[in-house]
Amino acid sequence: MLLGLAFKGFREVSLVAPEGPEDYRRWNPQTGLLPVMDFDGTRVPDSSGILDWLDERFPEPPLLARDPRTARQQRQLESWIGETFYFYYVRWIREQMAEREIADRVASGSGGALARLGILDRVAELLADPPERASERGPDFARRLDDLAGFLGTRPFLYADQPSRADLTAAAFLRSLERNRIPGGTRLSEARPALSALAARVCAHIEG
Repeated sequence: MLLGLAFKGFREVSLVAPEGPEDYRRWNPQTGLLPVMDFDGTRVPDSSGILDWLDERFPEPPLLARDPRTARQQRQLESWIGETFYFYYVRWIREQMAEREIADRVASGSGGALARLGILDRVAELLADPPERASERGPDFARRLDDLAGFLGTRPFLYADQPSRADLTAAAFLRSLERNRIPGGTRLSEARPALSALAARVCAHIEG
């Protein structure tokens, strides 16, 4: 969503985080889900819906290719990233966080029955593996990254020579990996230079 706003030329955006569960329903009475964009009193929910609204209200630069077939491919890929790719992304995060929590228990000498079974020690061993073995953890998510690289192919952007909403959606995930917000993210990104280059091109296009 933020990249979409920047793509359309809106560089100064105020972000408001919910302070409690009641904010979710107050900001989005229909589903209670975020994000929600408020544009001069017009409230638009959902990342995809926000991009739709932006493209309708501010058609230049377009968020989809002019060619209908390419535009359809870009929309389908955006949906895949927001659903299938996102599912494996979240599962990978949970795996990484669970491993980190268990390893912390090993370091602190706690862990109870799991420690006695040696499970915690094995997880700690995995976390201590050299960088070249990092791809052995979270293989499903790694494969989804490879799928994304396959969709990109040799083009500068997904299915086209100009960025689209599919590229913006992909770049948001790829940037989170590059910043190593979850341990191991940078290694996954560096192992796929084509995807790192895609994220860089998207950001350069927006900033240019």
